[in-house]
Amino acid sequence: MANGDGGQRVDPELEKALSELLVQAEKEPISPRLRELAKRLEEALQNARLSREIKEG
Repeated sequence: MANGDGGQRVDPELEKALSELLVQAEKEPISPRLRELAKRLEEALQNARLSREIKEG
């Protein structure tokens, strides 16, 4: 979801859903590959949060 200045915005509802998914993924017996993908998604989400905070500063 892009905003007017070309940056990316993370919809709060999407962010909440992704966070809940990541918490659930930690509880489930899933493959190492899916666990790694969940970890990468979590890191990307955190980077988007930090980037947004810096831009909105």
